[in-house]
Amino acid sequence: MYDKNGHVFKEVVAQRPPDTYQNGRDWSRRTGRQPRRGRGGQGRRGARSLADMAVHTIAENIGDVEEQHLAREDLPRRYLWRIWRLLENRGVCFQAWKVISKFLLAEDDGKTLGLYRYRQHICQPSAPSLRHYLKPLESPNVDFVTHITITGSCSFGENELLALAKLKNLAILEIIEPASSASAYDEHQNVPSFPKVDDRLVRSWSEMDDPFPLLRVLRLWGDESVTTRSLQYVSKFPALALYDVNASRSDWRDAWATAKETCWDLDEPLHGPHDSLLWYLLLFDGAVEEIKEDSKPRQLQGMARNIDDGLMNFCQSSNQPITIDASGQDGAPLFLDHLSEAAKRNLSMYVDVPGYEAQTCKGFPFETWGFWLYSFLGQLSGDADLKRAGLKTSTLTAVSEKLVLPAKPLACLQLGHCGSGRPGITPAVSYEAVGGGQQAGVVGAEADGVVEAQG
Repeated sequence: MYDKNGHVFKEVVAQRPPDTYQNGRDWSRRTGRQPRRGRGGQGRRGARSLADMAVHTIAENIGDVEEQHLAREDLPRRYLWRIWRLLENRGVCFQAWKVISKFLLAEDDGKTLGLYRYRQHICQPSAPSLRHYLKPLESPNVDFVTHITITGSCSFGENELLALAKLKNLAILEIIEPASSASAYDEHQNVPSFPKVDDRLVRSWSEMDDPFPLLRVLRLWGDESVTTRSLQYVSKFPALALYDVNASRSDWRDAWATAKETCWDLDEPLHGPHDSLLWYLLLFDGAVEEIKEDSKPRQLQGMARNIDDGLMNFCQSSNQPITIDASGQDGAPLFLDHLSEAAKRNLSMYVDVPGYEAQTCKGFPFETWGFWLYSFLGQLSGDADLKRAGLKTSTLTAVSEKLVLPAKPLACLQLGHCGSGRPGITPAVSYEAVGGGQQAGVVGAEADGVVEAQG
């Protein structure tokens, strides 16, 4: 197109998606967080350039921008970087992350963790249906994988949870029932209860066509939740490597025999570091029994806390630089090897990044547990699930501070509040015994033979 002076320009009209700003359905197009610093561009003297005004206009309306608007050859990448830096100050919505990170991660310029990992916590989900939260997370080509946590005040119907098995790029799923007093049905206030997660739901998942093709980690915590019968159902999820259960001990009395029949290894929480990432990782190294014998509980608990704090500090900072290593995973130390050696020698792990506590729940790195566990399982299996699904896995590896990141960028969404007290790498929840059932944490990790077959 030409104006009357003969200057060449192109005009693009971005249509606002219909019905996206009602009843919480716009969650993916707004940040839900306050800007980290002041709005860029304030305090400048004189008129701003046309490019500067365009960048700010795009940033202010980034929720309406789609991939095709930015996938233009005539859009210099330096302007895309400017838009991203501006959004980092104002707050990045999921729609912006999904569209922009795909382009910038392929660039040679300095990349940060914020491009590789997205995190959003919605304290009070207001959308009437779970599908409004799942739809934006879909990625048919698996440009990214997803970590979903459902907890707190969520009141979705059990039938809505069936849609989770159809989310192709779902890699980590946590469904954590709140304390009984918080989730009970209130007849006077007409408040619906937390969806019931039981064997029936898990069986329904397993009977669907190609359920959870890329799900590596499944955590189901609840009051009188799933039983040992669920082990035969979750065995039908092709990529599942860790099944983490908190349920009534009476429903898991025969857990060891059932686990053996269904080709699972099973272990109960280790005293001290049972809620730490270290313990989960050591399950796959066969080092838990050795640690039990050689380490004192108090020392082991302190070491596990240091590891957790270091990894949470790492995930806390979206500005943490990352690099793409052309040598692949062979060029970086295996995460578990480093932790196992530290554990066996009773040494703590330190990640050399500045740490600080999250001021609000929206800033807390709830994804730390799933992020590193998913990355480690990928190293252990060679990302066999991605290859089995026909997805191309790059020979390049994302690395930061000598830590190998997941093979795919990770989008993390938490719906509702989880537990109370001091935040940790795993949630702290308590249940009142119902029907005399004592709550017990039981963790199952796939048998070594199955994991090796996936590799």
